[in-house]
Amino acid sequence: MNAKSTYGTSIEYPAMSKTLGAFKVEIEDGSFGQSEITVLLGENGTGKSTFIHLLAGLLKPDLNPDGTEIEMPTIGISIKPQKIAPKFEGTVEGILNAKLKGAWQSSVFKTEVFNPL
Repeated sequence: MNAKSTYGTSIEYPAMSKTLGAFKVEIEDGSFGQSEITVLLGENGTGKSTFIHLLAGLLKPDLNPDGTEIEMPTIGISIKPQKIAPKFEGTVEGILNAKLKGAWQSSVFKTEVFNPL
């Protein structure tokens, strides 16, 4: 499923679909290069995250019409959650005190960290 391109290895993925309850996304086959930066834009609920989860192997595509599994490429994808779930219940000042004690109040910390923010 991998092919060489001018810019390195090209990752090819097959046509597939995924049904999740009443939602269904259909994906045409395609490819992308290792050195490419790809951006997915679209309205909520159009299947962008589902597509990435399929490529990452976190979801399996629906079976082919003949009942066989779709062969997927093995690729590593870093996925950042759409919604963060903070573990610390408190203020920013509270976590700074808990983790850094008084060091976060130094002039060096303010110059190197706070000012760039």
